[in-house]
Amino acid sequence: MLEGFGEALADREYYLPLPSVADPGPRFAPREVPQGLHGVGQGIWTVWGGPRAALAEQGWKIHVSARLDRAQHVLDTVAGICFSEGVPFKHLSARLFFLFLHHKHASRAQAGKFCAVYPPDTATARRLLARLRDALDGEEGPYVLTDRRFRDSQTVHYRYGSFGARSRLRPDGTREGLVLDGSGREVVDLRLPAFHLPAGIADPFAEDEEKPHEGPILIRDYEVTRAVRLSNAGGTYQARDRRTGRTVFLKEARAHNGLVFDGTDAQQRLRHEYGVLRELHAAAPGVGPEPLDHFTEWEHDFLVTEYVAGQPLVSWLSRSSPLARADRTTESVAVYYEVCRRLLAALDASLKRLHAAGYRFGDLSLGNVMVTPSGGVRLVDFEAASALSSAPSGIGTPGFTPPPGLLRAAFDPLIQDRYGLSAVAFALLAPFNETAEHAPANLALLRRDLADAAPPPDLWQRATAFLLAEERAQEPFLPQGRPQHRARGRGRTHGPPQGRAQGHGVSDFAPSPAELDSDPRGCLTRLSEKVAAGLLEMADADRPEWAFPPSPEAFRTNNVCVAYGTAGVVHALHRAGAAVPEEIRERLRRDTLAQRDALPPGLLVGSAGIARVLADLGLLDEAADLLRGADDHALTTSCSTLAGGRAGVGLGWLALHRLTGDGGHLERAAAAGERLLRIPDLRPTLGEHDARGLLHGRSGLALFLHRLACDTGEARYREAGRRLLHEELDRTFPLDDGSLSVSDNAQLTRAMPYLATGAAGVAAVLTRYVATRYVDTAPDERCAAALPKLVAGVRVSCATKEAGLYRGLAGLSWFLTGHAELTGTDAAREDALRAATGLVKYAVPYRHGVRFLGAGSQRFTADVSSGGAGVLLALHRLLAGPLLTEPHHARPRIPAVP
Repeated sequence: MLEGFGEALADREYYLPLPSVADPGPRFAPREVPQGLHGVGQGIWTVWGGPRAALAEQGWKIHVSARLDRAQHVLDTVAGICFSEGVPFKHLSARLFFLFLHHKHASRAQAGKFCAVYPPDTATARRLLARLRDALDGEEGPYVLTDRRFRDSQTVHYRYGSFGARSRLRPDGTREGLVLDGSGREVVDLRLPAFHLPAGIADPFAEDEEKPHEGPILIRDYEVTRAVRLSNAGGTYQARDRRTGRTVFLKEARAHNGLVFDGTDAQQRLRHEYGVLRELHAAAPGVGPEPLDHFTEWEHDFLVTEYVAGQPLVSWLSRSSPLARADRTTESVAVYYEVCRRLLAALDASLKRLHAAGYRFGDLSLGNVMVTPSGGVRLVDFEAASALSSAPSGIGTPGFTPPPGLLRAAFDPLIQDRYGLSAVAFALLAPFNETAEHAPANLALLRRDLADAAPPPDLWQRATAFLLAEERAQEPFLPQGRPQHRARGRGRTHGPPQGRAQGHGVSDFAPSPAELDSDPRGCLTRLSEKVAAGLLEMADADRPEWAFPPSPEAFRTNNVCVAYGTAGVVHALHRAGAAVPEEIRERLRRDTLAQRDALPPGLLVGSAGIARVLADLGLLDEAADLLRGADDHALTTSCSTLAGGRAGVGLGWLALHRLTGDGGHLERAAAAGERLLRIPDLRPTLGEHDARGLLHGRSGLALFLHRLACDTGEARYREAGRRLLHEELDRTFPLDDGSLSVSDNAQLTRAMPYLATGAAGVAAVLTRYVATRYVDTAPDERCAAALPKLVAGVRVSCATKEAGLYRGLAGLSWFLTGHAELTGTDAAREDALRAATGLVKYAVPYRHGVRFLGAGSQRFTADVSSGGAGVLLALHRLLAGPLLTEPHHARPRIPAVP
């Protein structure tokens, strides 16, 4: 499932749990219910029990699927059987929830489920399976990938697992289900998109033992050689036609699944696409992939087309743009812009032929354009294409689809393609589409930030033509106001129409580029004030879901923590000197007390971080009590990270010691350090797959050990941290521009510049070790040599999609500010100022303040991780430090970065 997919459906402006949506559409409920029974809402489900319906802890769970148009009949059938047997069951509560769970970008491990039945034992399960199979004979439904179908039924499925009674907390604040295997051991209840049984559990219902597939995957005459992408709608594959040896592209559509919000399913859209491609190939060959075949194998439809060699424009852009390279030159930038002109001209030509053939493409975005090895372009994925004589498709991509106001006013059958092409041109310049739609006046600030790689006037005019049009001042661009939205060129469809947000007045904060250059401190001070004002204007102490609008992760962890919850926003406001309303303080205290037993121990999503915030507010006893609970938490033993484990708890004790001077707190911190030093193999205690970086890798541990060494005077902690940094550097890799980067972990090998996961976080810790001079320690040449290469990768990565602290510009600004303070050079100071002033362009006016698009750039957030609180912390570090108040040559500590 894509980030925040369900949470973005519930509200026009903020992420909310999907069940919070105001109107989920028609409701599902059994037509006949025994007297005295009542359904109980549980998220997107309605749960039914009864006097004889005690729920077992685990066992054989039955899932019943349905077509949307037959859902009510299927529910009545299931309910009648379950009521007669006295067996608990649940069903999706409303049409929107059905569409969400069956959506083309829903979780493959959950999709297809409409009803879930919980038999108390195997005998009851066998009887229910048989009754349901007979009663629903002839019904069709999507295949539930986690399950097996019962005999020849197309709707009745089963799997073995937990009924929800057994689970455990993870260090990241999420919970995972547990089940007892055949030996009575607790194991994770895996929800894989494939049937899985715990060890020692046999399937009593299978008539024939299923053998695992061996050898190549063959679909008719096509041998799959590579999976390109897997989704709930079906997979896309590179394949070889065994008859001819030709490489082809195979697109799969699962039956009755992969829905979008107009109710169409994957097979309907695939058949439509096949028809469009056939007509286009006859009228304008080469505009789209040549259609070669269409067939149904088992229950799935397959479209076979020519294989278009090359890479999606989004991938080409990440690899080819010099704008984020440390070695860019005036010449390389000029060459890049010339290539952009050629690509756009080629797209113009393709669209002209498409339109002449009587079609619109409908969803032009970076993911639906292939750049061929010869440098040409080809349009792919014609799912949203439609005849000019018909209504356009509702499918679109945020940032690349015209807003409702423009669609209504234009009366232009080609407006989607014209707007999409302009948005593609804009994306070639900067990853700023969504923010520009909300705040087009900020385009002048974006152009200022691109000054050293200034786009030519013709490209700039083409990219911003619609963004600066007069009608955009009349109606805000709000993603929720569009029928169906895709994200980042990967076919993400976002949701049902819900209108547009109400106006909130206009903030008076709108500095010009000239003002920003002439008075950066004044502008950033005003921005800080406006960010704080915006945070307080978004606050709602009485709202059950949150006190400040968070990232989607808050609904999978908790709404009180530092990373995503109330504590983090309160921390940022307090640090910046803004008055925190008493009702917000009380909400933080009350929620902490209510949730403390369910919190993980860590700094970011758990007790240690909240304790630090409470201590700053003067609640010292409550803070110490929380930290003692974190010390004793079982997860502190198994997790060592800064984000979720021992290092974060130790850092919390150090903060409390520095605040109070209590030696007992320092002893607790030292005990945490000793435990870390005694771990023989850190890898199992870090983030998954040998995680790297500040939050989940070795750098975070090194940060804690450095601070512990400073407070205790024990050099051995610093030496242990230095060894960890060397291990972290072993996991970095050079880029071809001479800079150094870091990946998430051993599996995801992408270059990451960010603070939470990436070069900025590692460099932030490295800077402390390089800057600290001790008489008993020789300079660390390896760390000193690596630091400028990491900094080089960070300083050119400031054209980020998001403003946030964890994976946006605020985090880069936070690091560059600290690095400049310790370096004291003109170049470092300019880098820090450039990053900080770059934050202004992300600020969207809101009442008397400003707010920021958060995780995924689809909704506004206030939290530390991706929202306004993280921006406020970065601004505070700059404004409260010596960088803007002292002569910038006054505090050089480490050698200048070349």
